[in-house]
Amino acid sequence: MLFAVLVAATLAAFFVTQRLKQSSRLVQTLAVTHYYSPHLKFKRASIRIRLTRRADDATVSILGPDGDPVRRLVDNRHYARRVAIQLFWNGRDDAGRIVPDGVYKIRVSLRHQGRSVTLLDEIHVDGTPPRPIVRVQKPGGGSGPLIFPLPRGGPVRFTLSDPGAVGTPVFRVYRTDLPKARGVARLAARPGAKGGTWDGSVARDAGGPAPPPGVYVIVARVSDRAGNPGSSFPFARPHKGDPAGGAGVTVRYVAAQAPLGATRAGRPIPVFVDARRARYRWFLRRVGAGPIVAQGGGQGPLLRPKVPGSTPAGVYVLTLRAGSHLGHVPLAVTGARAQRVLVVLPLITWQGLNPVDDDGNGAPDTLTPGYLGDTGRGPARLARPFAGGGLPPAFGAQVAPLLSALDRPREPYDLETDYAAARMPESRLDSYHGIVLAGDERWLEPDFAARLQRYVAGGGRVLSLGTGSLRRQVQVPDQSLVDPTGESAYDVFGSTIGPLNPKPVDLLASKDSIGLFEGGDGSFSAFPGYEVTTSPGTGAQIVAQAQDSAGHPVIVAIRSGKGLIIRTGLASWARRLGDPNVSTLTRRAWTLLSR
Repeated sequence: MLFAVLVAATLAAFFVTQRLKQSSRLVQTLAVTHYYSPHLKFKRASIRIRLTRRADDATVSILGPDGDPVRRLVDNRHYARRVAIQLFWNGRDDAGRIVPDGVYKIRVSLRHQGRSVTLLDEIHVDGTPPRPIVRVQKPGGGSGPLIFPLPRGGPVRFTLSDPGAVGTPVFRVYRTDLPKARGVARLAARPGAKGGTWDGSVARDAGGPAPPPGVYVIVARVSDRAGNPGSSFPFARPHKGDPAGGAGVTVRYVAAQAPLGATRAGRPIPVFVDARRARYRWFLRRVGAGPIVAQGGGQGPLLRPKVPGSTPAGVYVLTLRAGSHLGHVPLAVTGARAQRVLVVLPLITWQGLNPVDDDGNGAPDTLTPGYLGDTGRGPARLARPFAGGGLPPAFGAQVAPLLSALDRPREPYDLETDYAAARMPESRLDSYHGIVLAGDERWLEPDFAARLQRYVAGGGRVLSLGTGSLRRQVQVPDQSLVDPTGESAYDVFGSTIGPLNPKPVDLLASKDSIGLFEGGDGSFSAFPGYEVTTSPGTGAQIVAQAQDSAGHPVIVAIRSGKGLIIRTGLASWARRLGDPNVSTLTRRAWTLLSR
């Protein structure tokens, strides 16, 4: 009995198989789109079939990877024999949703013949774009950016990893340290190319043929079999196990890296120079285009200029010339004798805004989002040259005019960067009668912010000449800027400050119990932007102010604890030091700080 059942089952399976084989001849496949992306506009998967035996009412369905129907393309539509049937599918299910990536089959059900045929041709739905990765080849390896020109000459060589890509890749070079990334060159490529070279040439409208100093990235654009386009930048991110570096190329002809703090006058100032192994000449001048105090030549990476030991504190600008290329760097020098006022340079802000690529991925590493691929979260290194081999951001608009004005007549002061000042013994910081924040102190280390609070509470005096200052903090582990905070409505002293208003403003002094506006008429006209102090903070009071036409205080002196805070609240204050009222108030504030 059991044997008979097995024989019957075998015969039944044989006839079912034969029927399926015969059913497969009921429909002929003319063409099917084998790879399809539902994310491409105006693209649909094409299905062309015909009925081979006789006319019938057909239902055509798309089957998902699990074999269940996801979309019915036609329902019991009559088709003649051997007439081409053209159908299209947009990669969506019956509810209008895009289907997941996977392999989809086509089933044709013939009503009058009572048969269903699943075509052998399949549709591979692939909506995931390829992730090509470009990496430049660094002579000698190492991390960080590739610097061009190469020390031994030659082009930049790069490789392309493009799993799933087909056809000819498109290689372009973009400059990314501009407010908007700009394409500057297109590189030749062959079908299936896995790399290429860039000789540094850029289009004439981009500064060519030689590229200007800046941050560049080599970008590959590819397509996969489904037509999905993929770009290597800024979408590619390094993964564990990836080789060091990326697709970034930093163009630099001559640049210098200064110490992170001030150097005592008379001592050598260690400066690291990159002139691409070329010989260079150097000149050292006090800021304000004063006479040359030292000069020489060299070729090595370490330069040790110095100013005479009798030189008072100040910023000196080191200029390097290598061929036709110039580079500059400010050097902070402090005098041999301690002074009553400390001038603080905003090194952390300078480097937080410095559009330099530290890791070689082709995007500037800053604390402000906006550059292509840059999150604005860091890390950004403190020890690095300034972009373009030049001076820090806003140096010429803020610090240089102030220090030049203090030199006429010469006002004695100590000089330090905010990074180094935060590492002073607190007793030394407290020994100063006043502290001048010479520029926009956009970011402060939390510990330095707390020190300034204690300094003012104990009787210290602070003059803040910048805008957007003292309202953000940043961590600085291992000389790297990380985890910057957003702008607070409160500064470190507890005052409430409004956002910078970019409209022109005229101010007039309306209150002065400390003589801040003595010597002038108390009017300040046509400044390009201003910040309103809406509240001096708990337990503090405004003792002098110049207000706008609506009565809002902008220039303020605030008594807090035993100390005093003077805030100008005006953009471009240092640039207006030629204005008698601006100059007079600055001198008067200096007197209040130093006595």
